[in-house]
Amino acid sequence: MLIVEWAPVSKTELIPPFGDALIDHIGQYRNPTVKYTSCSAWGLLYRMMKQNGLEGGTVVFEKNGKPRFADDRFFFSISHSRDVCAAAIADVPVGVDVEVCRANYNARLVERSLTVAEKALFDGDFTRFWCRKEAVAKMTGRGITGYPSDIDTVADGICYEEKKLEYQGAFFWLVSARESTN
Repeated sequence: MLIVEWAPVSKTELIPPFGDALIDHIGQYRNPTVKYTSCSAWGLLYRMMKQNGLEGGTVVFEKNGKPRFADDRFFFSISHSRDVCAAAIADVPVGVDVEVCRANYNARLVERSLTVAEKALFDGDFTRFWCRKEAVAKMTGRGITGYPSDIDTVADGICYEEKKLEYQGAFFWLVSARESTN
């Protein structure tokens, strides 16, 4: 099972009934925009669960900050960028990232971020590669620590679903990564 969806960010502070740890987590945000986008992503996850007959649960945060349900019924990931949010649900570890597309990136950042194998495949769309890295970082729970080139997005054992979105005149990459079930 893999379900990936995106939605526009809404200006609401409704927090789904996933427990006190989530309420505390969202309560730490002082910036209202960040609070709205986070609530929207969690709300999208909640709606996806309801639509697919999945029961809610209590969210806990691991030491590295990765959220999960306390009973580990299934895996999930959320993301947000500007005016959109995304969520993924799967029966294997999953990560999702959504990012607004940018045309220009610092060449040094691109050089330091990509592995040798990624550089061989690089088509100039750094946003797509960055989304892959973020999705893998969320899937593993490692986050992006150290150099982004430590995350190899062309390694075996990872399946990606990628979609380019357009919303309100802006383009976004939506990428999910999950363990291969070969």
